[in-house]
Amino acid sequence: MVKILDADLIKGHFIVTDNAKRILIDTGCPVDINENNMQRIPGLRQHLEGARRFVDPTLDEFWGLEYFARHKVLLDYRKKAVMVADQGDDIMVVHPIAEYPLLRSIVNPRLIIPMKIAGVERKMVFDSGACIANYITESIATTGTEAGSVFDEHPDPDIGRYEVKLFNLPVEIGGEMVDIPFGSQPKKVDHHVQADGAIGVIGIGLYEKFQVLVDCPNQRLVLGRY
Repeated sequence: MVKILDADLIKGHFIVTDNAKRILIDTGCPVDINENNMQRIPGLRQHLEGARRFVDPTLDEFWGLEYFARHKVLLDYRKKAVMVADQGDDIMVVHPIAEYPLLRSIVNPRLIIPMKIAGVERKMVFDSGACIANYITESIATTGTEAGSVFDEHPDPDIGRYEVKLFNLPVEIGGEMVDIPFGSQPKKVDHHVQADGAIGVIGIGLYEKFQVLVDCPNQRLVLGRY
């Protein structure tokens, strides 16, 4: 089955309504956040409450990597739409220009893709919840061109709300160079990301510029031109 859901873009997050539930789509969340999981996994309810405060007070659930493992999901930022297909059904971006293998971290459930950034192939976590800024290790970020700053917020209370300086870095996508702004990761986040074998986190830097198909059943991420 294939379904198309209208999305509300709230602070850059994709939020859909399905089966009368308000759902935040977050590939950076290792599990789905729903009533069943909240009863058995400590900390999920607090994570949902944090998202209600920071993003949308009407949220009911998260679609995390549990959901993505069973579905193909296409994010269309410009049309404010999300297309979802079961494993046996096909969906595709309209104008595909690049395809990346989805690599799994051996430490935490994350989606990792290899991307050529500033002329070097680097492993990046794809996180659709990274909707304010993309992040990379400070020593790489600061080699780019200054691109202003934004305020971001992390659900970890030890990190909370903070200002991020942005730097444009050239990213090779489909044989073309695209400038994408990156901030330097908070040290605590940087430690966890590097433990997963990656060097940074990218989200809005991709889906703001391209359709993104997250195809976990076939272990690939496909970008398409709008």
